[in-house]
Amino acid sequence: MVPLLLIGALVLGACMVFGYSSFVVGFVLMAAGLLGLLAFMSTRGAVLRPGEREAVIEERHYIGHHDDHHYR
Repeated sequence: MVPLLLIGALVLGACMVFGYSSFVVGFVLMAAGLLGLLAFMSTRGAVLRPGEREAVIEERHYIGHHDDHHYR
């Protein structure tokens, strides 16, 4: 809700400075959309991929009665 209010305030301010026309409204909305898209694309995702900030530890499970990793 807050970003919509900020975009509305931006459009209103631009219209007060440059005059009320559909060109000014469209241009300011397009610029705000591009700025929002750039900000969204530059943030890191919430889901971490392997190797980004944490170590991936491999875990092996041996099933059965034999012991493969000891030599006799």
